[in-house]
Amino acid sequence: MQFLGLTGALYSGKLGGLVGSRGRGGAQLRAHIVPRQVVTQRSSAARAATGQLPALWRLLTDAERASWAQLANTLPVRDKLGQESTLSGYALYIACARRLLTVGLTAPVGSAPAAPSIPAISGLLAQPVFRGSTPQTGLLDVELSTFEPLPTALSPLLRASAAVSPGRGNIRASDLRIIEAGTLWPVNPHSVLAQWAAVWGTCPPAGAITFELALVDPISGLAGAPVRASAIFGYGQTIIETETSYTLEDNGVPIATVTEQTLEIDNVPEAGN
Repeated sequence: MQFLGLTGALYSGKLGGLVGSRGRGGAQLRAHIVPRQVVTQRSSAARAATGQLPALWRLLTDAERASWAQLANTLPVRDKLGQESTLSGYALYIACARRLLTVGLTAPVGSAPAAPSIPAISGLLAQPVFRGSTPQTGLLDVELSTFEPLPTALSPLLRASAAVSPGRGNIRASDLRIIEAGTLWPVNPHSVLAQWAAVWGTCPPAGAITFELALVDPISGLAGAPVRASAIFGYGQTIIETETSYTLEDNGVPIATVTEQTLEIDNVPEAGN
């Protein structure tokens, strides 16, 4: 249950069993629910890699740390309440180093580089592809495409949600998991259902999947503004093909053949067309 704020003030944080946040109707309070963290081999590896980053920060010189603080002051961010703020140099360093690890770059980052120019992604479309035409008998793939090719100098970072009800509109960043990183799309459109299934498992007969694509600078680890697209799908049950003819036997001796349209005895049609 959610309660909309009556005073117009913005709420943030947790108090007792309530959590303050900002929703479509403005400031709101909702019941605090402890999320279930599913531990997988992929998530364990990600946590282990992230746990090594604070030690790398401690190896930086004072001048290198100061360079990250200066860079952070020039890159304001917006929090979940829509308010603008700046990260600390440490927080920016950890975020950039984690992205570099995610896209497959393991070289430690020293001084903060100059902020790169990361172009905006020109649109993102998510198109479900089905087996068969009429009726549709199964989801064969999901293809992502952009209006313009992605730049080869930047590393794509693709996240996706689980398959949820198409009526659910609030997909949060915490609902997304990385399904592909550091792999330049060789073709446009790009097939992603196999990558999605490797993270989320078997796809249900109907639902909606939200995809989020961002571009990561492979030198600094900074990322551009992400774009999202949703693939909404639904299909009927798979049609099972059956035999079109049957043989009738008497004590093991074939006496007639029945098809969908005819009855034959000794290969001579006796009924039907």
